[in-house]
Amino acid sequence: MRFLRFPSSHSERLRKVTRLMPLILLALPLAAVSPVAAQSAPVPVMDLHSDILNRTLNVGADMGDEAPWMQVTPDKMRQGNVRDQVLSVWVDSRGVRGPAATRRALQMIDAFGLQAERNADHIALARTVAESDAIHASGRIAMWLWLEGGAPIDDDLSLLRTFHRLGVCGMTLTWSNNLLWAGSSSDREDDDMGLTDFGREVVREMNRLRMIVDVSHVSQRTFYEVLELSTAPVVASHSGCRALHDHDRNLTDDQLRALAAKGGVVGIAAFPTILKAVPRDVVHDVEASIQPQLDALAARYDGNTGDMNYRHERRLLMQEAMPAEHRVTLDDFLDHVDHAIRIAGPKHVAMGSDFDGVSTLPMGLESAADWPNVVAGLRARGHDEQTIRDVMFENVRRVFREVLD
Repeated sequence: MRFLRFPSSHSERLRKVTRLMPLILLALPLAAVSPVAAQSAPVPVMDLHSDILNRTLNVGADMGDEAPWMQVTPDKMRQGNVRDQVLSVWVDSRGVRGPAATRRALQMIDAFGLQAERNADHIALARTVAESDAIHASGRIAMWLWLEGGAPIDDDLSLLRTFHRLGVCGMTLTWSNNLLWAGSSSDREDDDMGLTDFGREVVREMNRLRMIVDVSHVSQRTFYEVLELSTAPVVASHSGCRALHDHDRNLTDDQLRALAAKGGVVGIAAFPTILKAVPRDVVHDVEASIQPQLDALAARYDGNTGDMNYRHERRLLMQEAMPAEHRVTLDDFLDHVDHAIRIAGPKHVAMGSDFDGVSTLPMGLESAADWPNVVAGLRARGHDEQTIRDVMFENVRRVFREVLD
């Protein structure tokens, strides 16, 4: 019989223990290793809002192009450990209504289909959490389609059903203006409109279809009427906290509590305008101070100020020139996340970046590649690993599973 020989030298013992460490860790109770193991493992991310489809359709680009101005691309999502990305199908309902709005939304869905074909090794459409799990298992990122604003359904439930059949799993009821059947928080003429009878039919039909009702952008009256009517949890996909910045897109503490009581989640948006007030005169002063650089930049692009690369470089110039006290940073974003966690609870907060849909972004959270900065920031603020995983990933998955599967 051979006996186990215990290594005699320190170096040999160290090598032996190193080789056995994986087995030792597996043998230990999970609670004994989870804090260190959890902090060393990437935290998965599910982002409730990106406008990359609109941007790429406008310029004839593809997410796989990995252009510098793109904030959501396969490579950047992988860098940020994004497992699930919700894609906004957005129509500017202030100027596009009726059949034109429907057509534009269909064009965006078609554009996604083409991108999914070209990037089939990286992304795929999900309609349920079960499908999302299968996509993850294949090594790809699950993409979800979402109407931002109800204009494309053109006051017709058959069009709502058609979009659902095409893979749309949720809808933000309004954008920045009232529809005939629901009120927006940003409408300049009437920001207190609620649901009409047809609006109530829309919510009921979404419940029946197992679509997710989204109350970002809606008026307070619409918000509370939806919560009272819906038989399923609802989400506010890309909002902020009114207590920190009094912006019409942000939710009050009462709204945060009500959303949580309904079982829903609020996705915190990385949109500087709703995170922090920056006086207009400060922005104008900054522009004036760097006007020669801005002019030189425009000249480099032959005056084509609509070029996405020009816009990207202009944003960086403005960001660097902004006085420190007026810069919007990752910490401002985290302040909103912290506040939402305190008021709504850690099971009812999520991420809703608004990447590729805004002209500026917080320093430190400027693309999907930067989500690890959020994770690190939450850890630095003392949040435990379960809370961080919930906020970054699990909370949205719970709602999606409950409503869609």
